[in-house]
Amino acid sequence: MKIFLVALGLSLVSMPAVWGQYKAVHVKAPFQMEPIKEYVYPNRNFSVVDFGAVKGGIADNTKSIAAAIDACHKAGGGRVVIPEGEWLTGSVHLKSNVNLYLSENAVLCFTDNPSDYLPAVMTSWEGMECYNYSPLVYAIGCENVGLPEKAC
Repeated sequence: MKIFLVALGLSLVSMPAVWGQYKAVHVKAPFQMEPIKEYVYPNRNFSVVDFGAVKGGIADNTKSIAAAIDACHKAGGGRVVIPEGEWLTGSVHLKSNVNLYLSENAVLCFTDNPSDYLPAVMTSWEGMECYNYSPLVYAIGCENVGLPEKAC
C-alpha cells in the first residue's frame, strides 16, 4: 500500500512538469478581476522536418505537420516548429497544448486543392453554424493552443 501511495504521490507531483503549468497575470482594472491564467508550454520542440516535411513549397507536408502536432499533443504539449523556408500544406488542425511556431522567414503555403480541406468541419459562415471546408488553421474543443505573435 505504501509503495502505491508513494508512486501516486510522485506522479501527481510530476504532472505539472509533464502537462505544463499556468502563470497568473494580474491586470490592473477599475473593477475586481481574477488573475488571468496563461498557459506555459512544456519546453519540448517537435520539428516538422523530423516527421518527414520537405521545404521548398513543392512537396505536400500536410501529413508530416499533422504527425508533429499529434506527437506534441501525446507528449503533453510543447512547440511544433516550422523552420525557415516555404512549406506546402493543406489544412492544419491543432490539438490541445500545442504551440505552432513559425521560425523567422518560415512560410506556410496552403494548397489550392479543395480536397485538401476535407472532411468538412463544424465552422461558421456569416454567423451561421454549419459544416464546411476546413479553415487553413483549425482547432475545436482544444485548450491551450498557440500561434505566437511573430507567426501571425
